[in-house]
Amino acid sequence: MSGMVLLLAVMIGATLPGVVRRMMPPLPPAELDGAPQAVVVLGAGRQRRGGGYQVPASGLRRAGAGMQLARELGLPLLISGGCADGHGPSEAALMLEALRHRWPQAAPWLEEQSRTTWENARYSAALLREQGVRRIVLVTDRAHLCRAVLSFQAQGLEVAPHAASETPSPEWMPSAGALALIPEIYYEWAALVVYRLRYF
Repeated sequence: MSGMVLLLAVMIGATLPGVVRRMMPPLPPAELDGAPQAVVVLGAGRQRRGGGYQVPASGLRRAGAGMQLARELGLPLLISGGCADGHGPSEAALMLEALRHRWPQAAPWLEEQSRTTWENARYSAALLREQGVRRIVLVTDRAHLCRAVLSFQAQGLEVAPHAASETPSPEWMPSAGALALIPEIYYEWAALVVYRLRYF
């Protein structure tokens, strides 16, 4: 009986935004010695659509948040994301195509070689250095931010995190959206362990 009660409590907790929010990897502090010089948005993969590819909802969310922030701050935008299988358009190119439906004049820098978060940071840092940029605002989903910020900081960049997504609100109301974040959070904690052993 006690086991069932515990299982029920865990299941209920996994639907509460306030609980799920506290399960996420903590955000590294912003480390900017001056104003940011660019906004960087990370790709979120690609989805097959017919004979081609499209940007998933998370990629659209990241691209929109990054573009809006870049416009508000008057900063250049860099979109980072290649294609893991080597076929078809890059994540960055697909995100730019989606952005131009709302902002036809959008002309961000594109980084199209990366296949992982570490490569996002590595190749983006090289491009940013060519432009004289060392202080950035980094945009991705909240659960992904910890690993992403640490990866970019490891390339010698000063990084301020900006979440393109948050947990639902209010904190105490059960939410399917909060429950859907659990696999992503588990993945990010596991990936942080791997990155800690391999890179950091």
